[in-house]
Amino acid sequence: MTKIRFGGCVSAVTMTLLLAGHAAAQTASPTAPAAEEAPHLDDVVVTAQRRSENLQKTALTVSALTGATLAARGITDISALSTQLPSLEIANSGGGTTQVFMRGVGSTNVTEVGDSAIAIQMDGIYIARPNSFGSSLYDLDRIEVLRGPQGTLYGRNATAGAINVITKRPTQEFGGNASIEYGNYNQLTTSGAINIPVTDTLAVRASFQTVRHDGYQKSTTTGAAAGNDKQDQDDKAARIQALWKPTERFSLLLRADYLHQGGAGGGDQNYPLVSDPRDFASTLVTRIDNTLWSVGAEAKYDLGFAEITYLTGYNSTRINRLRENTASHVPNYLDLSTDTFSNELRIGKDSGNFKWVLGLYSFDENTYTNYAVYRPATADYTDYLSPTVKSNSKAAFGQVTYSVTPRFRVTGGLRYTHDDKSRYGGVYITDANGAIKSTVSLNAASDSWNSTNWKAGADFDVTDQILAYASASTGYKAGGYYDGVGANSYKPEHITAYEVGLKSRFLDNRAQLNLSGYWYDYRDFQVTAQRVLSGALSSITLNANKARIYGIEAEFNFLLTENDRFDAYATWLHSEYTDFTLPVGDAITNNNANAAYAHCYATNYAATAPRSASFDGCSLAKAPNWTLNGGYQHTFDLGGSGRVTARVQSHFETMQYLEYHGFQQNVQKSYTKTDVSVTYEPTGKGWSVMAYGRNLENNDVRVNSSPNTGTGSASNGSGDYYAPPRTYGVRLAATF
Repeated sequence: MTKIRFGGCVSAVTMTLLLAGHAAAQTASPTAPAAEEAPHLDDVVVTAQRRSENLQKTALTVSALTGATLAARGITDISALSTQLPSLEIANSGGGTTQVFMRGVGSTNVTEVGDSAIAIQMDGIYIARPNSFGSSLYDLDRIEVLRGPQGTLYGRNATAGAINVITKRPTQEFGGNASIEYGNYNQLTTSGAINIPVTDTLAVRASFQTVRHDGYQKSTTTGAAAGNDKQDQDDKAARIQALWKPTERFSLLLRADYLHQGGAGGGDQNYPLVSDPRDFASTLVTRIDNTLWSVGAEAKYDLGFAEITYLTGYNSTRINRLRENTASHVPNYLDLSTDTFSNELRIGKDSGNFKWVLGLYSFDENTYTNYAVYRPATADYTDYLSPTVKSNSKAAFGQVTYSVTPRFRVTGGLRYTHDDKSRYGGVYITDANGAIKSTVSLNAASDSWNSTNWKAGADFDVTDQILAYASASTGYKAGGYYDGVGANSYKPEHITAYEVGLKSRFLDNRAQLNLSGYWYDYRDFQVTAQRVLSGALSSITLNANKARIYGIEAEFNFLLTENDRFDAYATWLHSEYTDFTLPVGDAITNNNANAAYAHCYATNYAATAPRSASFDGCSLAKAPNWTLNGGYQHTFDLGGSGRVTARVQSHFETMQYLEYHGFQQNVQKSYTKTDVSVTYEPTGKGWSVMAYGRNLENNDVRVNSSPNTGTGSASNGSGDYYAPPRTYGVRLAATF
């Protein structure tokens, strides 16, 4: 595979543009035209604090992307946000799971008993499993990403932050849009939406999206034994909403979503890694057949002195998957069903000297899972069966902001959470029909936890265009359990965060610079280790004692002229385990392929387990020291007949560990990713056409990597998963 390598040049250009844009912002003439006559940056309204407010007046670190921006950049699934927003790492894997990390905080346990460290919500409804989100980024109003623990308003499992996905609501204006996109790998994406005002009080909006492409990973096996290509996509999604507003005081929004995921799935590479990660010796025809749907409602009533809001939602996930072990080519099957039901009741006021919100929350999750691995020698299966997996959470919360003066405000918040979890099942030997032949071991656990989280903050309007803020807050992620019976639970994790920030607009609202600095004390964080249970190697979750994280973030937007726009962000992140020892280590015995960096290697993995393993001084996973992103956009005026908009964006990250052992084979080296697009829009025609290219460097960027638990060069069948290669195509869109 021929690859273009110009990452250093792209990174240098990105830095040059960043510095040049900042210098221009500092030296531009103070005699620019009045704001109402000159081009200016648009205001973005967010609801990050459970009330509508200007992004630049929100006293926390939050970034937002509008639906128009997402469509223009070709973002159709949540993993693509990684190169669009600061301090965010989102990775898919061949198993269809999704890992989300923010500022080095995340979770590697993506099974039915694990929890995400980022609270993802769609129209206010909590999405417990990021993989349940799928290709749902269409017909959106915006995406809000809140960085830092959100333990007060968003509750459990918001240790690292929150992601709010807000869809476009029905309005009283008839209209719609449609688009079709075609690219390499036979990529075909279609989408559309229509908004219909049925009566003066009722409006309906319906939308859809389909996404398909051939596999990025090609099967090198030929003949009758050949398997299919992996890492493809075949998704179909639809959404319908109805908004009823019979009076000025009351509104009711009903919504339903549907998503089907098909294709081959897969895409992992086994150890030892091959020279081209896009090749894979597959001998199985794999498949995924997943169905996800949800229904929800939001009711609001204005009481006069406050507004009351009730949110309820039900989510159903059905996963049916056949995968191939990348080393042995043995098939494995997953049959999983998850049902979640959530309710939130809020009352609050977002005007006057006191802005406050009080609320009650409940969440229930029920899961059935059956994971079966074929055993060729005996023509039967090792079956990990858990017919009853339950999770229940209840919380009460409140937050208030008081204006001490017209320019100075203080904020305080509190949340109490109670969690219950349980699981019953075991590991069995089953026949081809699923009948149990024998019991290997049983799995049983039941535990509960309580936590009280708080927030204290202050913000000050330095000028009408500059906001300074500071806060201290805590976050909490529920505990859990792993395979076995008795002594198989782990504790919740807690984080205390300190943050300061500055938000500013200048040059007649043509330039915007937002800065933030943070310090985290991270305790009892949950990590995945390998342990032999009942004679088989299993993944378990353990608590490490302490870690320290601190960093700086900067976001910059500059409207140089009416036709020229520059945007950039830069982040510096330091993460370090300060007290992290596994008393008996884990079951990894390989010391050859797992050659490690000297500054993070305190254990001789050639020695026989158990043996103590210390990771003090090691970096956290998926926490690059530096991330830089810069984009430049210019619009060419065609003299009344239309316009052409060209955009280039480059993303750079320094080296990062993809898991905590510090092994060299699990490190992603520094890389760049550059995207370009050119869009033509004729005047008054209501349509546009765009040509694009993404990952022009064609870099092979690993986004997930697991340690090899085999001996020498032997593989345990779990390896690496890569982001998409270079893609390009054409998109035709129309509005009416």
